[in-house]
Amino acid sequence: MKKGAKKFIYNFIKCEGITATIAGIVILIIFLRRSSVTIIDWTMFTTIVVALLLSGLSKIIQAFIMNKLEDSVKLTENYDQLTQKYTNKMITYDNSRVSQDNLRKCPPKYKQEIRIPVICEYELEQCEIEIEDSTAQYELPDIIKEHFDELFAAHSRSKIYNQLNIRVDDWEYKNKKLIIKTSRTTYFDSLVTNRAMDFQWHNGLTIREQFEYGPFIHTLKESCLSNHIGFNGFVESSDGYIVFVKRGNRLSIGKGTYGDSVGASLKTKYALDRSGKLTENGLIEAILSEITNELKIQREELEEEFSDRKHLIAAYRDIVEGGKPQLLFYIRSSLPKERIEQNFFAEVKKSSKIHQRELLEDGKKLLWIPKTELDHICILPNMIIYQGKTYRMMPSAAASIVMLIEYLKNSGG
Repeated sequence: MKKGAKKFIYNFIKCEGITATIAGIVILIIFLRRSSVTIIDWTMFTTIVVALLLSGLSKIIQAFIMNKLEDSVKLTENYDQLTQKYTNKMITYDNSRVSQDNLRKCPPKYKQEIRIPVICEYELEQCEIEIEDSTAQYELPDIIKEHFDELFAAHSRSKIYNQLNIRVDDWEYKNKKLIIKTSRTTYFDSLVTNRAMDFQWHNGLTIREQFEYGPFIHTLKESCLSNHIGFNGFVESSDGYIVFVKRGNRLSIGKGTYGDSVGASLKTKYALDRSGKLTENGLIEAILSEITNELKIQREELEEEFSDRKHLIAAYRDIVEGGKPQLLFYIRSSLPKERIEQNFFAEVKKSSKIHQRELLEDGKKLLWIPKTELDHICILPNMIIYQGKTYRMMPSAAASIVMLIEYLKNSGG
C-alpha cells in the first residue's frame, strides 16, 4: 500500500471514519429490513447510530475550524497594537500615493502612512556577508521547557517535522559588510518560541509577555528565543512580473495567505559544508535550492549568478515572531512569466503525493504583479490591495514589498 493511502486511512480512522461508516451501513440495513425484524428497539438503536455519526462529523468539523483559527491563537493578528507595544523604528509606507482603485478598498485608517511590525536593521545593497559560525546548540529557557507540551500542541493542525536550523546569535554591519554570528537550533525549538509568541499558557501568560514585553525588542545578542534565520525573496520574470505564492493550509504560520516569491528557513542540508560549518557559499546554495524547490526555477534559469553583494538587499526582524531574523533578496529570471508558470505547474503535477508537495513548495497558486505596478498597490500590515482585490499577507511579506519598492527606487531598477 502506498504511503499516501496509508496516511489517508490513518486520518480517516482518527476522525472516527470507521465508526461513521459502520453506523451508516447499519442505518441502511435498518431501513431495508425494518419490516422483518422485531426483536430490536429500533428507535433507541437508531438514536445510538445517529449519535455515532454526529460524533464523527463533529470531529471533522472541529479539525477544519481549528486549522482556520490556529495561526491567530499562536501569533497575534492585532498588528496595530503590536507596533504600539514597541518603540523600535518600524517599517512604514504611505498609501496616499497609490492607485485610487486600490485606495477605495483600503480601510480609512490605512489610507495615509501605515506601520508594519517589522524592523529593517540593515540595507544590504553592495554589501558582503561574513559568517562567524559555531556548532554550539541553543537551549530552551527552563520556563519554556516546563510548558513545552502545551506550546507544541498549539501546532496540532500544521504539518511539521523537526530539523536542524541555523540560529543567529548576533549580527552587525561594518564597512559594507554584514557579519552574522551563528550557532545551531532546531525547528521544534522555534515552534515553541518564535512561532508561539502569543499562545496563552494555562496560567494565562505568553512568551511575548515573558521575554519580549517591550518597550524595546531585545537585540539578537540579548534574545532568549530560538531565532532561526529565514529569508524572503522576490523573483522577477524576464518580461517584468514579480511572482507571489499562495501558501498552503498546513504550514506552521501564514496559512492561506500570499507570500513573496520565496519564503523559507535556511536549510542546513543545503547550507552546511562537509565539516558541518556554515559558510557564505553555503548561504547562497541554500537560497538557490529554495528558489528551485518553491518556484521550480533552476539556477541556470536565473539572469545572472547569485551573489550576496548583488542580490541580498536587506536584513530585518519580524516582530510578530518575536524579532526573528530574516534576509531579503531580489533576482531576475531569464524566463518569461508564462514559461515559469508552465514549469511550476508541470513539476507540481508530477508530485502526486500531497505530502511531497507540501515539503517542497509552500503553495501551488501564483499571483503575478508587474514590477511597474508595485508602487500602485495598497499595502497594509495584513494584506495588499491590487486591481481592487484584496490578498491576505503576513506582515513579514507585506514589509518585504515595501523594502523592495524602496530598493528599486534607490537603485533605479
